[in-house]
Amino acid sequence: MPSTRFFRTRQSVKSIIAAAVFLTAGIVFLLSKSHHFAEPINGVPLTSLEGIAPENENDGTESGDCYVDLDLLKSYGYKDSAQYERWEIAVRRSAAFTGFSDKLNVPVPTFQKISLNTDKHRMFLSQARCSPTVTIEAPIPRARADASHMAFGVSTSLERLSESLEPFAHWAGGTGARIFAMVDVVPKKEKAKVLSRAQELNIKLTIIESREEWLDRYFRLTKVLWDNRDAHTQWAVIIDDDTFFPSMSNLVERLATYDATKPYYIGAPTENWGQMNIFSYMAYGGAGIFLSIPLLQQMNDVYDECYAFKDHGDKRISQCIYQHTTTKLTWDRGLFQVDFGGDVTGFFESGRPLPLSIHHWKSWYDLDVVALSRAADICGDDCQLRRWRISDKWYFVNGFSLVQYSSSMNDMTGMEQTWDPSDWAREQGYAFSLGPLRPKDEGKKSYRMKSAILEDGRLRQVYVYEPEEPSPPQILEVVWTVMN
Repeated sequence: MPSTRFFRTRQSVKSIIAAAVFLTAGIVFLLSKSHHFAEPINGVPLTSLEGIAPENENDGTESGDCYVDLDLLKSYGYKDSAQYERWEIAVRRSAAFTGFSDKLNVPVPTFQKISLNTDKHRMFLSQARCSPTVTIEAPIPRARADASHMAFGVSTSLERLSESLEPFAHWAGGTGARIFAMVDVVPKKEKAKVLSRAQELNIKLTIIESREEWLDRYFRLTKVLWDNRDAHTQWAVIIDDDTFFPSMSNLVERLATYDATKPYYIGAPTENWGQMNIFSYMAYGGAGIFLSIPLLQQMNDVYDECYAFKDHGDKRISQCIYQHTTTKLTWDRGLFQVDFGGDVTGFFESGRPLPLSIHHWKSWYDLDVVALSRAADICGDDCQLRRWRISDKWYFVNGFSLVQYSSSMNDMTGMEQTWDPSDWAREQGYAFSLGPLRPKDEGKKSYRMKSAILEDGRLRQVYVYEPEEPSPPQILEVVWTVMN
């Protein structure tokens, strides 16, 4: 028979085990209530946000580079909670790259709730959570394009010119392209500040002050560009201050297909048939007006007569060309005036080749072109606005949006006409320039990109859909990493 001492020892072990079980259960319960942990949404198991650790409370130092930036999310005005999902995309650059796939093998988002009602700055995740969701191939980075044979002219205000320097830097910085900006007479100190910033961005900028009316200054740019040509200049380009070229390399390559020793008037008309019937068939400055030097010389020979025309700036240029030369407009279909505002998602989500130019990004609609362009640093110029299929309903447009259509979307050619859904506009108003078009999907959800932060060789993009209150925002963070 066992001794009394044996029974007491066994009883003590049982007590210790029971206490340990009770303590473990309590810890799990408390942790499940902590705002450092994500809560499952709609019954989705908590798998994607496991391994979260609180920020160091003593000195605020980081405990890894795998985290949710709570400060960034709160800066958008989100204070209570959000639904969060994350993709990690690894990029392997290859000299044998032949093109991107149409499908991206990432899971359809399953958003999970995170709390923003906290004084913590970051919510740290396990390194396993931040391992690549998918790996894609991309081209080896190209050398900065040589655009020293191009001179650009823009008529604007000093304030708007200053606002455009960062976008200008994307396509003009370090390329040798020269920009001549005509503005009102301005204080020397303010002018010097803009010139200094342009120099920091490696933009060759010349500011010319003028007391002329804006439309007169616009046409005078043709003479300014003629007078400032050099032995290398082949193209004089008139632009607006909200003209953006996503890829200078693509633009230079396209212009090389034209013979710059002959008179050329290259550009794009408005996409709106009704507007073109009013203002005629001509190149619009927003898409870029490209004049070869032989044509510019012909215009300079009749400059005084053409300057006397009193009409819109780009209309005056077309009148001068049509009435005094035999050159006619060459419509390059890669240039876009983007003469429509409001909901422009259908244009940018079309999956068509990257435009050579876009316009109105800070006036008729809101698009952060600088944030858009940051994708080029990771996966190349043509990675911008690249559309990938996730499933029958889900598509990812790099640098612009994540799209969830209300039903299966298999029309890979038609552009969704979101800006003016009327039958007349689709069949006549825009089809001649943007067709084929398809009706607007009234039930689709576009998660628009809010920010793109380039840091330590990684790109962190944040895409957000904001449902009606009180539902919290749905946030997809896409982290791009270049593999060594």
